[in-house]
Amino acid sequence: MKVDDYKLLVTLYEAKTLRQAAERLFISQPAVSQRLKSIEEEWGVEIFIRTKRELFVTGPGERIIRHAQKVVENENMLKEYLVAHEGAVEGNLNLGVSSLIGSTILAGVLREYTRLYAGVNINIQVGSSPQIINDAKDYHISITRGRQVLNKENKLLFTDRHYLVTPKSLVGQDNPPVIEFFSEPVYIRMIEKYFETRFNRRYEPQFSVDQIATCRALLFEGVGVTVLPEIVVKDFDKEQFKIEEVIVDEEPITRDTYISFDKNVMELPQVEAFIKVVKSYIKNFEM
Repeated sequence: MKVDDYKLLVTLYEAKTLRQAAERLFISQPAVSQRLKSIEEEWGVEIFIRTKRELFVTGPGERIIRHAQKVVENENMLKEYLVAHEGAVEGNLNLGVSSLIGSTILAGVLREYTRLYAGVNINIQVGSSPQIINDAKDYHISITRGRQVLNKENKLLFTDRHYLVTPKSLVGQDNPPVIEFFSEPVYIRMIEKYFETRFNRRYEPQFSVDQIATCRALLFEGVGVTVLPEIVVKDFDKEQFKIEEVIVDEEPITRDTYISFDKNVMELPQVEAFIKVVKSYIKNFEM
């Protein structure tokens, strides 16, 4: 049934007669009578007993009228809410974020976003950039490193350089263990070339990890050395670590970070607002 049909039943219940209901609804009495007949046929029960003076509600009709009143009330409440919250940023926001971003800037971005837009419910999936790119259709917004997402709008957030991080306890040690943070093959090949050129030895990782938090923990325990992006090492204590920029063929290794989305989801206020907050946060984030 349509909401107008429920309104008709409520009006008939309140007006008590077909004539008064027709006057309130600004339609003819025969039209009201025909619509009521159609509604009763749809429910398969008689809702009103008609007399010359008044309409009387049947037993089954009482239940149907109560249901109709709830429908009409909820409809009115929803309309009032939409008017009061016109232009409000709320709803659901699905994010797919690379693990590196998830362990660095994401918390700060969300702190600012939820401070401004407390009515948004946020669902977050953190994984490797290839995983997030592969599942990009599941997210309103993806933030990934290295590659853009096909068939999406891709905006460059920032480009960072990379550094070899060596715990001071391992400085001067021959062939210290190497920790490799999971990444795409083209990026790993650049690191391999760096090690071969810089240290005149093959790049042979002893540890391979897919979470930046694990990589950091191994570094702080002095387990090995690794190459990390600037966004990660910016807060490292230089009293604890030797930090050397990675240069290959006289050029620094850099990696781009993109924010990706379908153009049509920008019509959702919560999506547009999140992108603005991310860009503002990055602009004020000291690399």
